[in-house]
Amino acid sequence: MENATSNNTFPFRLFSLLFTPIALLILAGAWYVGKERINSDLEIARSNEIATVVMGVRRLDDGLHAPLHQLRTLVRENAVRQAIDTGGQDTARGMATAFASLLAFNAMYDKARWIDQNGMERVRVNEVAGRPEIVPVDKLQDQSGSYYFTDAMRLQPGQIFISPLDLNVERGQVEIPHKPMLRLATPLEDGNGKARGILVLDVAARYFLDAFTDSLIGARGRAILLNSAGYWLVSPNPEDTWGFMFQNGRTLGSDYPQAWKAITRIPSGQFEDASGLWIWSTVYPLKVTDTRAIAEIPRWLVVSHLPGSEQEAIHNGVWRAIGLNTLILLTLFGILTAWLARALSGRTRAKVEAVKAHAEAAAANRLAEVSNRFRLVVEANVNGLLVVDKAGRIVLANPALARMFGYGPEELPGQALEVLLPEAVRCLHREQFSNYMEAPVARPMGYGLDLNGRRKDGSVFPVEISLSPFTEKGEGYVDAFVSDISERKRIEALHRQSEERLRRLMRTNPHGLLVVDDEGRIQMTNPALDTMFDYAAGELLDQPLETLVPLVSRANHAQLRAGYLAHPATRTMGEGFDLHGCRKDGGTFPVEVSLASFDEDGRTFAQATVVDVSRRPADGR
Repeated sequence: MENATSNNTFPFRLFSLLFTPIALLILAGAWYVGKERINSDLEIARSNEIATVVMGVRRLDDGLHAPLHQLRTLVRENAVRQAIDTGGQDTARGMATAFASLLAFNAMYDKARWIDQNGMERVRVNEVAGRPEIVPVDKLQDQSGSYYFTDAMRLQPGQIFISPLDLNVERGQVEIPHKPMLRLATPLEDGNGKARGILVLDVAARYFLDAFTDSLIGARGRAILLNSAGYWLVSPNPEDTWGFMFQNGRTLGSDYPQAWKAITRIPSGQFEDASGLWIWSTVYPLKVTDTRAIAEIPRWLVVSHLPGSEQEAIHNGVWRAIGLNTLILLTLFGILTAWLARALSGRTRAKVEAVKAHAEAAAANRLAEVSNRFRLVVEANVNGLLVVDKAGRIVLANPALARMFGYGPEELPGQALEVLLPEAVRCLHREQFSNYMEAPVARPMGYGLDLNGRRKDGSVFPVEISLSPFTEKGEGYVDAFVSDISERKRIEALHRQSEERLRRLMRTNPHGLLVVDDEGRIQMTNPALDTMFDYAAGELLDQPLETLVPLVSRANHAQLRAGYLAHPATRTMGEGFDLHGCRKDGGTFPVEVSLASFDEDGRTFAQATVVDVSRRPADGR
């Protein structure tokens, strides 16, 4: 009774000794993995934000490069130079045409203008509904009071003025829908060095702003574009944008003063406070050009904000996953430990060892049986089989392969694979084998090529080889199945020889030969028959047989042909009758015809031998 009670008691002490140390290690490991995972996820998030900012800067740079280049190019165009030098209406029309061409092929430009040194528009082309429109002279405006005219006229030729990025204003009102605009201007002078005003390009900024927004993959809810005063130009919240155009004093600096202070301190960087992680980079619109020629360089700020709430979500998500996995692991380990503790307390070491020894012996027996079975299969295989290691050394060759190459059963293992190849291809094969082992796949070797093996006595014979890679204990090997195809090659050569003889017989036979299918169409003719009926070689193929029969006999002949194919026999055609053939020109001549038949692919074909009786000597009739 006491024994039974003792056997049924759970071994708590043994369980504690086994479970507690490992459980503590699991908890410590979970804490370490969790911290590392959080750091890794935060670093990934940080890297993603940096990549977003970098991509946004690149898109803005790319978007501005074209208009800056176009402005410099436009100044040098002949039509523009002629208008500047002469100032006449004819040359002004040439400049307008050049401007119109530019707007027609570049949708990103809203206006192109020449404003003279007095501030008066001399040429203006607008983009209207996707088409350039040259503004009449009486509609040109005085721009002498505009800030961009005043600022651009202070520059030297070659320098560029870039206006602030703002919304287009028409008649004193912000245009609806909003139309972001950027103005590029450069001073002009004629050939004598006299100031001739400025050249202005109005750029529809929506193109590169859209490109900037499209580049914010996965970060559209966090990335923003600011001007140098901290106003939003692009924001996930459209209500934040273009505040300076509507006397809205709200800026990033007013919402996040600490972050704005850090952002304005250096051109690019990172800053983290209670509001989250800020990553930014400054965009200088003219940094793609020679900045030494720039009077004043405006700047924009690409900023990405990863809120603290998202970072907290990363922490919580990691700890939830780690906690759940740890709980599952501890539960499974507890169950396993409980089972192990009960098993250890209820069994003796001797019994465990006996079971282990028995299992090992059984496994060894099974392995020996499998190995013996494999050896028997390899040795009994009538096809050649060899195994090669990754160094190209033969590991195993079955008796069939050894006999095929004239070697004894134990001569090939340990030798290089090239010993079985003709000397002329050994060097090339080493390189090909090395390339194959880099990415081995099961396939025929040398598909479409004639492969040859080399026997021990030096003789060469044709083979077919299939390759099959495998891995054993981490080492790569290749199975090669080799077949001697000498007999097949010999038979193929005999077939080719027979076919060539048949073709020669057809070409040299003095009598006409033709073959007709079961539909009465000519499938083969020899040169003698083509000549006999005055047709070119191949001209009769697939033509009805009745083409060679005189018109008066054609209708009846088709019926006779069908009757013969229904009951074919080897015989003379029309015995007792005078038979005639019909040449290509319609002329007829007497013939003798012998018939035979054969079957091919379930169809009956008729073979005819035709003799031109008119060419036979009179005494032979």
